[in-house]
Amino acid sequence: MHTFLTPALITLSASSMLALPCSAISEEDYLQQRAALIEKHSKDDAALPALHKLMEAEDTFTKEQWLFKIDQYLYGNYKEFQPIYDSYREDRDFNEIYDLDLETAIAAKPAPPQKYPEIPQGYFSENLNGNTNTGSALFVDGKVYIAYQGHLTDPYIASYDTQNGTWDGPYKAGHSTLSKNGRQVDSHGRPSLEINGDGHFHIIFGGHGGEWVDGLNPISFDTPHAGGRMLHVASTKPYDITGWEQKDDISPYASYTATCKMGNGDIYFFTRAGTHKSPWVYYRMKSGSQSFEAPVKITWPTVSEGDPIDVDTFYIKPAKISDTEILVTFLWHVCNFREYHNKEHYSRTNTYYMRLDTTDGSFYNVEGRKLELPITKKKADKYTLAYNSEATGETCFGTRPLSNQNGRPAAAYEAKGPGYREWRMVTYEDGKWTHGLPMPGTEEHTVVDTKGKRIKSIREIFPMKKDGRTDKAAVVYRGSKGETVIAAAKRINKKDSEGQHWKLKKQQTTVSGARIQTQPVRDESGDAVALVVNIRKAGSQRLYLWHDGQFRANPTQK
Repeated sequence: MHTFLTPALITLSASSMLALPCSAISEEDYLQQRAALIEKHSKDDAALPALHKLMEAEDTFTKEQWLFKIDQYLYGNYKEFQPIYDSYREDRDFNEIYDLDLETAIAAKPAPPQKYPEIPQGYFSENLNGNTNTGSALFVDGKVYIAYQGHLTDPYIASYDTQNGTWDGPYKAGHSTLSKNGRQVDSHGRPSLEINGDGHFHIIFGGHGGEWVDGLNPISFDTPHAGGRMLHVASTKPYDITGWEQKDDISPYASYTATCKMGNGDIYFFTRAGTHKSPWVYYRMKSGSQSFEAPVKITWPTVSEGDPIDVDTFYIKPAKISDTEILVTFLWHVCNFREYHNKEHYSRTNTYYMRLDTTDGSFYNVEGRKLELPITKKKADKYTLAYNSEATGETCFGTRPLSNQNGRPAAAYEAKGPGYREWRMVTYEDGKWTHGLPMPGTEEHTVVDTKGKRIKSIREIFPMKKDGRTDKAAVVYRGSKGETVIAAAKRINKKDSEGQHWKLKKQQTTVSGARIQTQPVRDESGDAVALVVNIRKAGSQRLYLWHDGQFRANPTQK
């Protein structure tokens, strides 16, 4: 462990210290060069003196923890610090540099429940831990492939043949470091599944900031969370999910997984390059390749002009909207170096809109203006703001890209305020954005029960295509006693080509006091052919596959 050396203790000038060679650096030389660098940049960077003030006061964290946080801030912000630190770190373990036992902060694993509540039969997965999630699904040559976060957050994959009704798997596709060694279960690195042009499957999984032994993050100024490494595995054989190999081509520090496969076969992987105070990036895997190229920074977090302890950053959500375009919506998130997080609204505000044209690799706003990367809070407000929820006092808890609505660019946002939390839409027309609109489809569909009585509390309708026709649907609605019902429905009028009016055929399941999440599985034309459902009730959580009007159980799962 080294002692603390602040800029005030330096006897040589900043310029002379920074000129020292960095090979085989001693601790004394390292500390002097580090302090000189801090002195040099503190004139224009208000965060550096503010962080040192917090360190001296041991505000929230110990001095060693603040030292670690300041080093990461320097390492991610100032490239000139990286060779200095790397030279010093050579042949030194993490705990030789910092006197910290940071593992204890994420090792408080809650005791498992003594009894698991009953949930419906018909599932295909083992009992899952962590946040509710439906995994990632593809429909390829008549089979539904589903990758999900299974036992101890390891990635698993199974397939269901829609022609003969048989399951293959699940198979373990890789080893996650996310929730091992008694750590809490963490869902930030849930798998994302894609298939490239030659039939090899690719799964990205397991990341929430990397491991301490990985060192400092070179493309973020936020400290590693040590929640687990982001990893990329590929199937060893085309169209085969039984064997996998790891590819070392993405940052281990990344958090969140989202992928888009374009018309030319290129795969884009979007992720946050670390924990909260980190940029968002994308990786591209060219068609025919098995590895990702170097990351492209989409956003960059900035220290708040009002308080240098606060950091303006984002949460983004991408979606493919054409063979060549990816729509990206995002919200503003205020984080801070003290790591205070408001559990009421999580400091999530506003809705932003832009699109990536993959033919030229450029981002454009709704007016067609080419945007300069990376996007900062100032640029986002000026060029991409679709809904200013800060002005209305409303929380935007999440955003979601939407395809054009009657020719109008659109985005969805999850509005949260006193006594309500619901999804709404914002659209662009005649040079301005209009927010607070109902989500598309919510006003157009009608569903009646078997006696012809209209069901009012419809949550979701998923028309299903079979043999070129869309005569059936899965309907999720709320019953008269507050229970959630999943049911099969049939189209009332065969001339109703849009599939707007439905009649219940039978109830699949009724669940009370449970959280239900759904994800349609779509073919290449965008038509839904199946539905993945997650039903979670306290410690019970399973995945279900809805196909042709009912759940399709995997007999290997008990």
